[in-house]
Amino acid sequence: KLQPKKLQPKKLQPKKLQSKKLQSKKLQPRKLNQKKRKISSINYIPVAKFGKTHGLKGEIKVISYCDPVENILTFSNFFLEDKSSIKISFVSTSKSFIAKIENINSIDDVKEFVNKEIFVSAEEIRQDNDAIYWNDLIGCDVLDQNSRLLGKIYKLENHGASDLIFIETEHEDIIIPLEDEFLGKFDLEANVLNVNWE
Repeated sequence: KLQPKKLQPKKLQPKKLQSKKLQSKKLQPRKLNQKKRKISSINYIPVAKFGKTHGLKGEIKVISYCDPVENILTFSNFFLEDKSSIKISFVSTSKSFIAKIENINSIDDVKEFVNKEIFVSAEEIRQDNDAIYWNDLIGCDVLDQNSRLLGKIYKLENHGASDLIFIETEHEDIIIPLEDEFLGKFDLEANVLNVNWE
């Protein structure tokens, strides 16, 4: 598992939300918006969001933030942004994820869920002590391969081919791909990420 994108949102991080599987670390579900979330508790991590409606019987597409995307299927307890519980069953997982929400049986009823994010509890995700999620990386200091401080991570974004770390420095932002070759040790307690970067 993330939660999650093993550096973990993208099961992160996230991108399990493992969210992004980088070596032995995981990244949380991905897509951390810069706007303030209604969910302020670190106990909830976004792992997906609802997409467009599907058919006329209340089914809806689900866009997974997990890496691999199939890790969304390993979760069982989902929540909306207001922390309310929501029961989701996946009716199709072939080309895309199509879900059915409990007690939602028409296209009119399911429309209100379009573009809403889906969360899981950190307790369900964090079953691996080595897992690292996007939420863990936001705000941490970044050191280069010579142990010099580059700056502080202020956001992570997915840009198709890979996830990117955005580091704020005294001069201009540094953008580093979330790829194994660039990532070093991450110390969660010290809130420090080492990168192979000059």
